[in-house]
Amino acid sequence: MEMPEVILVCYCGNPAKLNMSWSNDNPGRRFFGCKKFGNGFRQLCRFFSWFDPPLTPRSRFVVLGLLKKLRSLEDARKRERRRWLLLLVIVTIFLFLKA
Repeated sequence: MEMPEVILVCYCGNPAKLNMSWSNDNPGRRFFGCKKFGNGFRQLCRFFSWFDPPLTPRSRFVVLGLLKKLRSLEDARKRERRRWLLLLVIVTIFLFLKA
């Protein structure tokens, strides 16, 4: 899907920022929102407009499955990295004590 030719302006007068939703209801769906959103600003203009059409139920199921698999692989990678780091520390201590 292409970017719109018209630049959306949020309620506070700034150009709207294109974001991506990773919620379970709209995974991977892009939307326009105020660039101040989520940056700790107290006065939010609450501008919101979908860029992409809603996902079909099948697409949503596939995207959520892929996200679940990705998170699982990332968690496994973190665990493996911790194991290697622990092994490195143990070997280093063992070599230090042996010397």
